Amino acid sequence: MSNTNELTVILNEIVHKYIKEYFNVYVPKAQYSEKPAVVINKDLVSEVVPKKVNKEIFAIDGSSRSITSAGGIISISTIASSSSSFPIYGVYPSLFGMRSLDLDKPFIALAPSAYSKGSLNPYLYSSKYVTTVSLDGTPFQSTQEPERIETELRAILETEGLKKLKGKGLVLVDGPLFPSYTFLPEKAKKIIIKRRIEIIDDNYIGVVKRLDKSDLLIKTLSNNPELISRYRVDPRGFLSDEAFLYQLVRFNFNPPYPIISVGPLLKEVDDKVKIYVNYLIFPLHKYLPKFSILRVESLNREAVAYISSLKFTTEGIPSILALADKASKELSAGIMRYIVFSIEKIGLQESFKGKFEVLNVV
Repeated sequence: MSNTNELTVILNEIVHKYIKEYFNVYVPKAQYSEKPAVVINKDLVSEVVPKKVNKEIFAIDGSSRSITSAGGIISISTIASSSSSFPIYGVYPSLFGMRSLDLDKPFIALAPSAYSKGSLNPYLYSSKYVTTVSLDGTPFQSTQEPERIETELRAILETEGLKKLKGKGLVLVDGPLFPSYTFLPEKAKKIIIKRRIEIIDDNYIGVVKRLDKSDLLIKTLSNNPELISRYRVDPRGFLSDEAFLYQLVRFNFNPPYPIISVGPLLKEVDDKVKIYVNYLIFPLHKYLPKFSILRVESLNREAVAYISSLKFTTEGIPSILALADKASKELSAGIMRYIVFSIEKIGLQESFKGKFEVLNVV
């Protein structure tokens, strides 16, 4: 898939051949929490000396969106990669002549409101670009929340994108190296995690940007009286890692603020794979208490020094990662607009007896 005309042809075929024909029961969400981490040394808080990366740097991010209606769910997912040499290294699916990552994996998932009747078989309505079936072998259903379908679709594309970049340089991943995949059934989750274990090595770094709902650090440190006494901040008094880290810096450091690392913690993925988890507090201003607080995951201890050497945006995100994030969101928005336009054009909206709602889950 190399150009815009080719993609529009594919989308038109998907709308007419798959969505129009295929669209004519709630599955409980499995709950997963992060595995606990362990503290591996007493000196948790340290100042970071940035370390220059002497190789090409890549970043990869994904975006997903859904249309929901009485007739079913159409979910799409896109990924984009940027690099230190090219603002956009590659995308999938390709549009506007952008270089393709050529993943050859479905980027659209369909979930009808009920099982189709007659000769319509969900297993026959999957193709190179469309899937109607989960990794665990069960058909998608619209009674599942869109996040469930989007999570699986995006996880597959992002994991295959990581494989495409293997051996090319240092790769930044937007999010954990091994996400918990809360919305996925156990079998699908195990398949994706196993695939990631096969791919990820020392050249991959996970960067978690949103810590306002994360509590891994405060859970790990909650029974550490020595830390509480030393740094005068009790993690048990906070609801999130972000809030705890912000106060930790305020109570223990004065301007000009240095780059600070909290960790490493050691987190087990399975019996053979363990990752280092560090929390990077990067000052966006040397004299004002404005920080970028990131969770950095890797298979080695140098990831924090590498990340701290990169250029950051004013929002506190490594610029190379922000480029991939922006590209993937714009690509998914463009594809979704085209699908909505095409569906309305053929009058399929009337069969759903209502207006579509476009959900932006990115």
